[in-house]
Amino acid sequence: MTTTTLRIAILTLGLAASSMASAELKIAGSDTLEPYFQNALSQYARGSGAGVQVKADYKGTTQGFRELCEGRATIVPASSKLEGDALARCQQSRTEFIELPIAYDAVVVIAHPSHASMGEIKLAELKTIFSPENGGKVVRWSQVRAGLPDTPLNVVSLDTKSGTTAFFGGKVHGMKGFVRHDAKVSANHQEIAKLVAADPNAIGFISIGALSESKATVWKVPVNFGNGAVDASKESILNDTYAPFSRLLYVYVAKSALQEKNGEVLAFSNWLMERASKLASYEGFVPLTDANYSDNARKLVAK
Repeated sequence: MTTTTLRIAILTLGLAASSMASAELKIAGSDTLEPYFQNALSQYARGSGAGVQVKADYKGTTQGFRELCEGRATIVPASSKLEGDALARCQQSRTEFIELPIAYDAVVVIAHPSHASMGEIKLAELKTIFSPENGGKVVRWSQVRAGLPDTPLNVVSLDTKSGTTAFFGGKVHGMKGFVRHDAKVSANHQEIAKLVAADPNAIGFISIGALSESKATVWKVPVNFGNGAVDASKESILNDTYAPFSRLLYVYVAKSALQEKNGEVLAFSNWLMERASKLASYEGFVPLTDANYSDNARKLVAK
């Protein structure tokens, strides 16, 4: 997980930066969407976003929602839906927002390539591995399935602020926001891939977008949800065969920011929706339909 602050110089010849009113985008949220937003902001800076100051923190969806509800962020990339405690917090602070779905993602189970001979993993086996209740108890691969090597089981997990952790935990063991106390924890998807690639006994999970960017050599484990093994792919996401582990990614925008006089949050949000499909494909996610992005644009106009 990284913190980036982009300061974009004004390119207009003969006009001093100090003479311009400074517009700012305050972004906080998902580390899953960090590469997506870094790419988007880089392109925006080279075009209509020249002269716009951008402050971006990718400390996880949970933190992004908190900053939105507290008025410290105006744009929140999110790997889960704003609901539950986060929604209650925004309602209490009377923070209104617009929800913009931007891509499909999937959580991919990854293991060291030495375990590829196991062929697949079942949902019940994932529960055995990742359940917080099994920390310090299920510590050998042989405890997961008879016939697997009697070698150490090293669980690797994203941290509890990650929307990916909450999503995966909710699907696997029902305990959102909790990880095994003996797990190796990182806030960064790429670091998770590196940890798994370096450890013959490791297993973890990351976003399919992060996996497409990773140079680490890991085994993408097919998951058996009850009807045979399914690989995480564009096809399995779209035909719903990977549905338990596929999800929507979102951008949440504060309504108050869309009404600011400088119009920069609105301008960037519209710009993003026009390019959301290409950005999603480039970053390894699955784009929505053109109609979905048109609906988002109408939401922004109807703010």
